[in-house]
Formats: sequence, structure tokens, C-alpha cells
Amino acid sequence: MVLAGVYMFTLSPVGPLPAALPYLQSDDQVQVTSGRYLFFQPMHSTAKTGLIFYPGGRVDYRSYAPMVHQLAEKGWSAAIVPMPLNLAVLGSDRADWVINDHPEIPQWVIAGHSLGGSMAAGYLVKNPTHIRGIAFLAAYPGGNELVNSTIPVLSIFGSEDGLITSDEWETRKPRFPATTQWLRIDGGNHAGFGWYGEQEGDRPAQISLEDQTAQIVQGLDRFLTIVENKN
Repeated sequence: MVLAGVYMFTLSPVGPLPAALPYLQSDDQVQVTSGRYLFFQPMHSTAKTGLIFYPGGRVDYRSYAPMVHQLAEKGWSAAIVPMPLNLAVLGSDRADWVINDHPEIPQWVIAGHSLGGSMAAGYLVKNPTHIRGIAFLAAYPGGNELVNSTIPVLSIFGSEDGLITSDEWETRKPRFPATTQWLRIDGGNHAGFGWYGEQEGDRPAQISLEDQTAQIVQGLDRFLTIVENKN
């Protein structure tokens, strides 16, 4: 009975909000395709770097479409990868799908929200060949595997995050390389990294969902540009 309950829990992900659904459609700037994963292809782009995104635990992967669609509008090809039972810990190698399907993109940045960020770090450690950078969204490495890494690292976090407190951040910072770029979103919370609604244990955001998303997109755009120009 307990296992059955856990199974049903993971099969009932949160999100996406109705406002996220239009971002799943193609428009005059971005072509959106769906299959094993969602892929957002800018209509006109010469970038040689793409983004692979891992969702947070028990969050419907479509909830991140607004953020990724807006990033694609800036010229970056990007994929959102769904996970078995909506848990990235069960599909941490699925970035392989995207890399193998798109040989025209020679290098990638991997990113993830919450649990997805920790699993993205695990993928990077095992598969460093095509990954040129990693971005953590309200997330941190599972251990010390990146402490001595020279790969570009970005950490974006919200001041109102109720799931990762300020004290917890201080204990987790030693897991990041000294060269990590930090982006604090004042007024942002944990659930504001996706469009899926309120999350149990989180604190209320002090800014709009649209504002938090815009700041995330701006931070990722800058980071991808750094990676693009470095390699």
C-alpha cells in the first residue's frame, strides 16, 4: 500500500498553470517540437551552444515552457526533458537523447531546477565531453563532485525560497567551485522557477511570476553567452 501510494503521488505532478500552455506552441520566433522531450528551436540563430533542462521533482516538465521559450527567443536552442515518474533521479542520463538527436549543436549547457539540478550535476560528472557549463536553479550539487571543476557554473536562487533556507545555502556553498557565478533574485521563491503554482513549504514570492521568469532568462542568457564565447 505504501509503495502504491508513492507511485500514485509521483504520477500526479504539479502544473503546468494554464498560462504556461501557450508557450508550448510555435510562433514566428521559435519552433516547438514534442516527442521524447520538448525542443525549442529559434527560427534564426547561429549559436553553437544549446541548453538541456531537467525539471524539479514531481513537477510537470511543461511547467518550464515559458522560461525556455523566452530563452529560445534570444537565440538559444533548448530542450526540456521529462523524467520517469517525474523524478530526475530516475532519468539522469536522458540528456543523451538531446545530444544524440542534435549533432548540429556541438556543445551544451545543462541546467536543472531543485532535484533536477542535482541530477544535472551527476550527468556532467559522468559525461563531460559535450557539456561546457552547468546552471543550478534553486539547486546545488549532491556532493563535492564539482568543487575543483573549471567548468563555468551558475547558481540562481530566490531570496524567499522556503525549501532551501539561507542557512542551508551557507552549508551548501562549499560544494560549488570558487569561480561560481551567483544570481540572487530578490523576492523570488522556489516555485517561481516554473509555472506550476504554489509549492508546499515554500514562502510567498514578493515579485510576480513573470518578473522572476524574466530575471532567470536574463541570467541564463548571459551565462550561455559566456560559455559560447569561451569555447
